[in-house]
Amino acid sequence: MSCLQFDNKSSLGEKAVYLDDLVQNKTGIMQPSLDVILAYKNQHIIDGLMSALEISPETASQLFEDGLLWLWYCNNHESEGYRDIDDPILIVDEVWHTFILYTPYYTKFCATFFGEYLHHMPTLLKTNVSQSDNSQEDYFTRKKKQLVIIYELLGRDVFTRWYHTYPNTFSREQILALRKR
Repeated sequence: MSCLQFDNKSSLGEKAVYLDDLVQNKTGIMQPSLDVILAYKNQHIIDGLMSALEISPETASQLFEDGLLWLWYCNNHESEGYRDIDDPILIVDEVWHTFILYTPYYTKFCATFFGEYLHHMPTLLKTNVSQSDNSQEDYFTRKKKQLVIIYELLGRDVFTRWYHTYPNTFSREQILALRKR
């Protein structure tokens, strides 16, 4: 249990029972509950976000939580084929990049909660070319499906933050402006 980091408010009982909450989903992939994922705290990652971006500690904590939610979403079999990071949630991708930079923490987190390392792959040129061959209707159908899955799995509050708040506060240009030089 040394690889887990809970906040100081977590009771010994809460820390001890987390393994009971890690369940095998029907595909055999370890799928913990959202509460278990969100109990994970790592001040190093939050500090890393604040070192990279001009953001408050509260914003960094919220973004780290959103990064954890995205990883949980990506590990969920229901999201397979619908894991595209697009402009509204580019900031979540920034969080993922920051977490990965802290390799020991990221590796232990993935192993503990998902049973395997969650790889981050950029969009490949071949994928971009094949997507451009698809119709705009196909693109919007896929996008709508992903939005529905995110809403169903993560809830209204997360959906609203990611697709209504973040596009206004963390656009591509705003993220670049927030980067510390």
